Amino acid sequence: MVLLATYALSAMQAEAGKIYRWVDEQGNVHLSDKVPTEHSRNARSELSESGREVERLQAAKTEEEIAKEKELEKLRAEQQRLIEIQRAKDLVLLRTFRTEDDLLMARNGKLTAIDSNIQVIRSNIRRMKNRLAEMQQSAAAMERQGQPLSENLLKDIEYTRTQLKDSYTTIIQKEQEKEVIRNIAAKDLARFRSLKNLHDENADPQLNAKKDRSLLDTVVICPDDAACNKAWEKVEEYVRKYATTRLQMLSDSIIMSAAPLKDDDISLTASRILYKDRPGAELFMDLQCKPSPRGTEHCQTDQVEQIRVGFKQYLADSVNQ
Repeated sequence: MVLLATYALSAMQAEAGKIYRWVDEQGNVHLSDKVPTEHSRNARSELSESGREVERLQAAKTEEEIAKEKELEKLRAEQQRLIEIQRAKDLVLLRTFRTEDDLLMARNGKLTAIDSNIQVIRSNIRRMKNRLAEMQQSAAAMERQGQPLSENLLKDIEYTRTQLKDSYTTIIQKEQEKEVIRNIAAKDLARFRSLKNLHDENADPQLNAKKDRSLLDTVVICPDDAACNKAWEKVEEYVRKYATTRLQMLSDSIIMSAAPLKDDDISLTASRILYKDRPGAELFMDLQCKPSPRGTEHCQTDQVEQIRVGFKQYLADSVNQ
């Protein structure tokens, strides 16, 4: 084959003009001063009179190759867009914070603000519990005397119940906001250190130590109505078992014991918060002690902590089956 190609080349060199060399799909080498139409898409070389390659033309791309190139261009463009976005974020990060401490102070300030908001909500919950107890006592007294319950009293009781449920929903949302803030701060801190070529010697203890107790630790997710109903029965059992104050409210959405009166009292409230966009719900338990020095101390004992952390385990079989 090579000898034939060499002979053909020698014959063509006797004539002036361009000489093309290409290889077809079967591997055969062709030499000619014209490229046939059926081979026009093949890669080919233009040869000089001495047989030296002076120009090379790549094979025409197939539709599949063209499509792949277009997809690659899209991917590269998207990659470049992401790089530019990251560069912009990095610039904002470096302009906003001069040191790690600046970043951590900003995070802690946001967390403190949310914690203060949660404390206000919990204080309002205690007042609403006391108010609800007074209204329920009034209603019970009227019933014992054979008097009809006023429409306003019934409306106030229902309104207070709704407010309590909404307050616990807000607490969960606030705790979730805190988790988002912590996660964003952790990522920003890691990126800040990378950009500044810093190490972890001065790492924030809150990022490396065990996570502080969160009210989300008592949230149990049930996937559907059947599981929620079964778990809700267990919730009632749990509240009756560990609350030291009388049961004040029992419905399909909230189970609540009365506000703590003594320093060693434990008040439990559980709420069933339905998802708006899918089946199932979040079952949330809140534990409160008397807002006094001894009550606060009692709330930090191992006994009370076990009641708090044991809630999820108590409901585990109900929601996992």
